[in-house]
Amino acid sequence: MTQRLFHRGYTIEKVEGSGDIQEVYRARIGGKVVSGSLTGVKKSIEWWVDTSMVTDPAEFDALARKQTRQVEEYKGFRLMNDDPEKDEKGWYMMVRGNLMKGTLPALKLYIDRNGEKLRA
Repeated sequence: MTQRLFHRGYTIEKVEGSGDIQEVYRARIGGKVVSGSLTGVKKSIEWWVDTSMVTDPAEFDALARKQTRQVEEYKGFRLMNDDPEKDEKGWYMMVRGNLMKGTLPALKLYIDRNGEKLRA
């Protein structure tokens, strides 16, 4: 028996024989069959409904995997880096609506020197 789900008027079917580790789903969108993870297929349907463009679910899955953000709390301030593997200078923080960028040690040093002024 095939498991079927409905999303925004489209039928999503679980592919028979797909393992428990990675479930594979498929749907027919705009005359083309797309298959991938459930989240990816649903996003493909959303994209089709909004823009009338068929997009492969693997593209959405790749975007979801890429988004790795490193966040560090330091003396009440949130220091963030969107891509810690690639860019050591990619650290930033928001202070009173202003963006401060630099390396992690430089931002910590700035907080140590100006912490009271920044909180006021």
